[in-house]
Amino acid sequence: MENPYKDPPKRCVLCGINVDYKNVQLLSQFVSPYTGSIYGRHITGLCNKKQKEITKAIKRAHVFGFMPVMFKNPQFLTDPKLCNIKYPE
Repeated sequence: MENPYKDPPKRCVLCGINVDYKNVQLLSQFVSPYTGSIYGRHITGLCNKKQKEITKAIKRAHVFGFMPVMFKNPQFLTDPKLCNIKYPE
């Protein structure tokens, strides 16, 4: 018999979603608004596979000019947050 008090396993937010370097609004959720650095797994709560995909897509978006490198695009500063920097998992 399974433990009824055990929390269900946490699922990655992006599992089942295709990550594309042209989707700048999604990618900007995982970038610091002040420094432009990419948040780590302990902050984003992503699985290892999706964290690598996000990192690769953000770097590709920087190279192709879709995203600014040193800061977050001001257009996306008011978007709701997918990851909480104050309370990392």
